[in-house]
Amino acid sequence: MQDLYFKNHEAKLIFGLVVLSQKMQMDFLGIDYSHYSDKKIAEIWYSNIKDVLVNSNLMKDVALENLEKLYRGMK
Repeated sequence: MQDLYFKNHEAKLIFGLVVLSQKMQMDFLGIDYSHYSDKKIAEIWYSNIKDVLVNSNLMKDVALENLEKLYRGMK
């Protein structure tokens, strides 16, 4: 099913990382307690999103910086 609000998955992730904050950001990006209690889940989540953002041209630096902050909090 096509997303009605975002051009692609990359744009959706960037929106979640750059525009949203706090609980709304965590809910939007699918972060829950398991990401903080299981390092492997956090690592997989981080790697999957980073792989999408690495080749991005849209606000890549800000999105990656915010991704790093979220991931550091999970470790």
